Parts: sequence; structure tokens; C-alpha cells
Amino acid sequence: MNGISRAGDEHCLVLNTSIYGLDAIKKTAYRFADKASVILQPASENAVSVTFNFVGKHAATNPEQVIGDFCNELLDQDLREIIKRETTPVRNIILAHAFSRTSLVEQE
Repeated sequence: MNGISRAGDEHCLVLNTSIYGLDAIKKTAYRFADKASVILQPASENAVSVTFNFVGKHAATNPEQVIGDFCNELLDQDLREIIKRETTPVRNIILAHAFSRTSLVEQE
């Protein structure tokens, strides 16, 4: 797999933060915590290094498959962040309208 370096049980993927948001990277890393130990570190001003460690309970895992799945999930999480940003005003209007029709405090 291109863009991935390997040192022993660790595989490192460097992600450009101008392409993928840091929130999306963190959410994806959290989702993969059961498949590998995932460590995030700054690689440069516009890049994050994602290190996958496949030792212990993760030793039998197929690293290339996990990293491929990670990349697919990262794209999904990043698109979810974009949709969230784009739809926030509409969501806020809907919520404001819904709560304006209810009484949050019980009248006595």
C-alpha cells in the first residue's frame, strides 16, 4: 500500500490536514482502537502522522486491511463533518421551531 511506512510491528500513515479534518482523523482513530493501537502525532504544519501498532491482542490482524479500512472510514468521517457544517443552520432552525412549540417549564 502506497504512503505507508513500516518499522517492525508499527505502520505509519501521514495524512494531510488540508484534505482531512483533525476531528475526522481523531474520530476514525477512536473507531479503530479495537483493531490496533493508534497514535496521532503532528508530522508537519499541515500533516498528522498516524501510527498503527499491531502487537499483543492485535498481532494476528492484517495490517494492510486495517489501514485500508481506516482510510475508507476516514473519508466517511470527513464527509460527515462537512455535511454537519453545511446543515448546522437548518438543523438549528428546526430545533428552535420544535422547542418553541413546547413549554420547557411546567406552568402552575
